[in-house]
Amino acid sequence: MDKVLKVLVVLVLVLSAVALTFEVVLFKQREELKGRDLMLARYTTQIAKTIEVVPAETNVDLAARDLPHMQVTEDQLKAFYQRDPAGKIVKDATGAKLTTGSNTMDAVLKDIATKAELQYSRLNDTRTGLEQTRTTLSDTSNTLVKTQGDLSQTKDTLKKTSDDLDVAKQDIEKKKASIEELTQKDEACEAKSEKQVAEIGKLTDKLSDRETQLDATKRYVEKLQKDLAVCQGGGDTNAPPPGLQGQILLVNTNWNFVVVDVLPPPAKIIPLTDLTIQRKDKLIGKLRVSEVIADRNFAVGEILLDWQQSPPKKGDYVFY
Repeated sequence: MDKVLKVLVVLVLVLSAVALTFEVVLFKQREELKGRDLMLARYTTQIAKTIEVVPAETNVDLAARDLPHMQVTEDQLKAFYQRDPAGKIVKDATGAKLTTGSNTMDAVLKDIATKAELQYSRLNDTRTGLEQTRTTLSDTSNTLVKTQGDLSQTKDTLKKTSDDLDVAKQDIEKKKASIEELTQKDEACEAKSEKQVAEIGKLTDKLSDRETQLDATKRYVEKLQKDLAVCQGGGDTNAPPPGLQGQILLVNTNWNFVVVDVLPPPAKIIPLTDLTIQRKDKLIGKLRVSEVIADRNFAVGEILLDWQQSPPKKGDYVFY
């Protein structure tokens, strides 16, 4: 009996030592799991503060920088089981404890994941919009460079035409001086004088042609400047209602002309065509087309003051 008792005592001591060992190991693992749980809860709350909460209204500006962020506390992440208002753990029909539903860690983490996914989707949409904006900006920059090149070339042409005009004027002055000198001579030199007069007439025609060319060049320079202004300012993107022939892009009251964006093929609008200007249901006046730029799909017209009811403005519609 004593031997059996000794064996039992030794067995109890051995089992106690094993239990103590397991308790130490399990305590360390418990402390490790507890530390992980606290660290997970702490960093989860920090991550939640970086997630935006978009209001339900559809007119909210998602580009705003002051949108509210999620506010999650560590206590919300400690509620592993669902509890009723009395604080008791809720069980299902089989008696199993519920770990999902309101006021549980599962609901909080699902809410964080859902809002994070929405924010990630908005970020991708923003990236797509940024890429489209970058492409549009590149196209606009290329158009601006081309327009500036055309403007520089036209300025050079204008300067050359102006220089030729000065030379022609000087030539005319010289011929006029020669005419005045010839008129003081006798009738024998009359035939030579008439020849000089005829030459003066040719030079006058040449001067008129040069002045006409200069006026046309000036109008083209003004048109290029307006194109440049449109490229730099963004322009109007509102399409006119059906049935309209065009829309006024620019009004110059000093020179009494307008620039019209022609909607139908330019071949249907020819110079000297009279167009009616209208703003909503109000008659503004009329304009007469003086020049059509087919490759750029717009026309330049002179404001007919006899028909003017009120000054035309940018955005007014024109009808044929």
